[in-house]
Amino acid sequence: MNIKKIFPYILIIGSLIGFYASFVLTTDTIKLIKNPAAELPCNLNPFVSCTSVATTWQAEVFGFPNSLLGIVAFSMLFAIGTMLYFGGSNSSLLDKISGENSARKPLWLLVNLGTLAAIIFVMWFFYQSVYNIGSLCIYCMIVWAVTWPIFLYTTIWNFKEGHFGFKFPFLDFISRNHIQILIVWYLIIIFLVLFHFRDFFLA
Repeated sequence: MNIKKIFPYILIIGSLIGFYASFVLTTDTIKLIKNPAAELPCNLNPFVSCTSVATTWQAEVFGFPNSLLGIVAFSMLFAIGTMLYFGGSNSSLLDKISGENSARKPLWLLVNLGTLAAIIFVMWFFYQSVYNIGSLCIYCMIVWAVTWPIFLYTTIWNFKEGHFGFKFPFLDFISRNHIQILIVWYLIIIFLVLFHFRDFFLA
């Protein structure tokens, strides 16, 4: 699989899905602010309940809905992915953003840092949802699902483009086994959810 060819698609498709989920989360939060008793369509049962998650402090870590961060972040990733798709790695559009070619390296490293922060936040919120809140939000899970491949393939992209400035064997291993790593991450998440909520499924 040619990472350089699929990377723009991962950014574009992943960011569109993430933006949609973040947008719906934001509108649902507004509904709850206007009417705390509002019944959201994504409230399926005690196990999957958007309201149970959206009304917690974890859903507003910085004093506003976390979904607003998603809207901004996914919009930026969509823009970057679109420019990469239409111009390739030597896109003049990217040149206009980052200046000279040599300035692309810090730009892409910044993108990588941002996606790293996103996956760390996603894993923290996953832990909070499963082990502290005790409920899952459909749209939150969608954001989790797209954030992981965006971070993974952004890291691989930077590695293959030589932006890290060093050869690290672990990164080479990730680059060669990215599909397996992606699947294992999903399987671990699914297992943790099913194991923790096993009583609900066995009831």
